[in-house]
Amino acid sequence: MFRYAFLAAQSAVADAPKAAVVPAFDAAAAFAAAAVAVDAAAFVAAAAPFGGARS
Repeated sequence: MFRYAFLAAQSAVADAPKAAVVPAFDAAAAFAAAAVAVDAAAFVAAAAPFGGARS
């Protein structure tokens, strides 16, 4: 029984750095997505004709 608990503890210690990286990666992905959204909004605003669309 002790052997299985020891192996489980080793596995948890080995997986801890991976678990710490995932939230940082998620935050970086969210920041990149927000930056893309801001760039797209700025492009749309710059491409819109001044004074409204006239046909």
